[in-house]
Amino acid sequence: MSEDTTSTRVLRTSELSASEIAATAVQALSQGKLVALPTDTVYGIAVNASCEPAVRRIFEIKQRIADNPLPVLIADSEQVNTAARQIPSLAHRLAERFWPGPLTIILHKSPAISDLVTAGQPTVGLRVPDHELTRGVLRLAEFPVAVTSANLSGQPEVVSARQVLATFGGLLALLIDDGRCSGGIPSTVLDLTVSPPRILRDGPISRQQLEQITGQVE
Repeated sequence: MSEDTTSTRVLRTSELSASEIAATAVQALSQGKLVALPTDTVYGIAVNASCEPAVRRIFEIKQRIADNPLPVLIADSEQVNTAARQIPSLAHRLAERFWPGPLTIILHKSPAISDLVTAGQPTVGLRVPDHELTRGVLRLAEFPVAVTSANLSGQPEVVSARQVLATFGGLLALLIDDGRCSGGIPSTVLDLTVSPPRILRDGPISRQQLEQITGQVE
């Protein structure tokens, strides 16, 4: 992978206001460009989920298999209704307890979410990150934003802007540098489209914590 960082514009939170960074990032995303941004867990690569060439590009540069869906980040729990349908009351209880935070909830997707994003599956993974600047980007965007970890598929997670540039420098339009991500561990993924709910990926939120809300989980 190229390490030429010259064509990736770096926006540092120590130098620019949050509103300026958010506006610049949303403009780039609206043009189908890729933007690396921090979250409460790891750095991610964001893409306008409505722009199919951009979505294909993110699969390409990550060397991600085509049947591995991309999660969608949202600014708050109210945006669930724009990305999902047939939303169970359990989803709202989990959101109230764990969002913003490191929990991705799998729900039935709405028509607004492209089949390319979900790898042809009828479901979508949604999360509200506990990172105010990134939520500001999501709030400002008038389109769904798919965000996947900023690492090559199968490689260790990336928690600093320097690591993002080392892997994807020159392939991204923008990188929002907010220092080191505090979490470092990808979110817990819980599938609510099955009964009982099923943990698809272990993460910072434990089975015991989930079961306090959901009852038994697989």
